Amino acid sequence: MISQKATVIAIETDRIWVEAERQSTCGGCQIRQGCGTGLLAKHVGKRFNRIAVPNNKTVQIGQQVTVTIPEDALLQGAFMMYLVPLLAMFTGASSARWINWPEPLQIMAGLAALLGGFMWVASRIKQKNSVIPTQIIEETT
Repeated sequence: MISQKATVIAIETDRIWVEAERQSTCGGCQIRQGCGTGLLAKHVGKRFNRIAVPNNKTVQIGQQVTVTIPEDALLQGAFMMYLVPLLAMFTGASSARWINWPEPLQIMAGLAALLGGFMWVASRIKQKNSVIPTQIIEETT
């Protein structure tokens, strides 16, 4: 389980909206002063993610909670977001090449399949209402 501290920002009948600060690996690095990623993170400032969690706990707006995400669900979500569109692109371009289409049409077929892959992932996310199941495991004040 991956856990993250978050703040409750809204409560609905079926879900709780929490806001968690994005964390990078720069916090524990010894050379963050000379690293481009560390300097960029310092200048961009803090960034937050909003996450919908099933409403199965009694919480109040502004309360600090710990939110967990199962590793396997995170890997499935990453597979859907990254690999499915890329596999669709390679399949579209390969199919166009197998049919002996000219190279510009092969490129267009690959790009169209990539866009189709992104659209399919977006529709699946809307159908499931959430790709990654999360839950609140600990309530703190």
